[in-house]
Amino acid sequence: MTVDVHDAIAPLAADWDALAVRTAATPFARPGWLEAWQDAFGGGRLLVLAARRQGRLVGVLPVRRRGGGLASPTNAHTPGFALLAEDAAARGELIAALYGLAPRRVRLDYLDAADPTLGDLRRAAALARHGVLCTTVQRSPYLTLAAGEDVDRRLDGKVARNLRRLHRRLSERGHVTVDLRDGRRRLEDHLAEGFGLEASGWKAERGTAIASSPVTRGFYTAVARWAAAAGLLRLCYLRVDGRAVAFVFALRDDAAFYIVKGGYDRNLRRFAPGKLLMRSLLAEAAATGGTRMELLGAEEPWKREWTGDVHERLLVRSFVQTPLGAAERAAQTAYLRYGRPLARRAVARLR
Repeated sequence: MTVDVHDAIAPLAADWDALAVRTAATPFARPGWLEAWQDAFGGGRLLVLAARRQGRLVGVLPVRRRGGGLASPTNAHTPGFALLAEDAAARGELIAALYGLAPRRVRLDYLDAADPTLGDLRRAAALARHGVLCTTVQRSPYLTLAAGEDVDRRLDGKVARNLRRLHRRLSERGHVTVDLRDGRRRLEDHLAEGFGLEASGWKAERGTAIASSPVTRGFYTAVARWAAAAGLLRLCYLRVDGRAVAFVFALRDDAAFYIVKGGYDRNLRRFAPGKLLMRSLLAEAAATGGTRMELLGAEEPWKREWTGDVHERLLVRSFVQTPLGAAERAAQTAYLRYGRPLARRAVARLR
């Protein structure tokens, strides 16, 4: 096995995508997502570690070099990060090669706590004389639907009855339908309609909506174009007499349905159109054979109504055991203990 270091994604894209399919990777570990992310948000120098066995690509690990450190190509728009490897040997070689680049620090964001990469990283870090710091930064809800399941049974009885009542009340205003699009036709028009709903209300006011920033809008547009071409895009709308009142930007592969972004018409919030669309999507998934629904992002009350299962996402840091490394680790520990909780409380107050 050999591990080479590349400075671009495109030359590896075809083999990388084939590896992603073989390993049942999420869309967020595929080259199309990473290319869109790098174009929009990438800072520092991109490095792609590629493991090959007899010429066949068996592992990929993208990182960014910034200063004396290496970091995953991730930010708040990243649902999860994972190293792709066909087997344990390839995974171990990639992590060894990562530390072979002699970084002063390593940072991997949104790594799943159940990912075996964590064990390889701890072993390689110890050999490189790095101390490792792991912190849970997100609990991301998901649920697995059985074929033919009555999704209302997942809800508290009162909540389920209320959703049915709200659906009847909304139906009094016009014909309610669910519209699913794969983006192969009129993609730009459908995105403009969806992004407008996603920006309705508090997201636009706080500047956190997709449409609030040309960079963010460009990123999700690029993701949509890639995903539509790959057959992964699902643009979902709840409509009343043809007018969209709720929207979900989703990705769908053979393993799961991923809820990436969503929004609804705030003028109709008393009908909970976002929840009604989610209920319809879950019911559709169950009716067509069942699947895993990844709600993504952090735990929120509306997500906990549907499921208590979560993926634990980690912030993983390692620091070389030198006086400078110790100082960086102390600063990071202080931020995680004091700065991050303060930021969370500030966001909670805004909500």
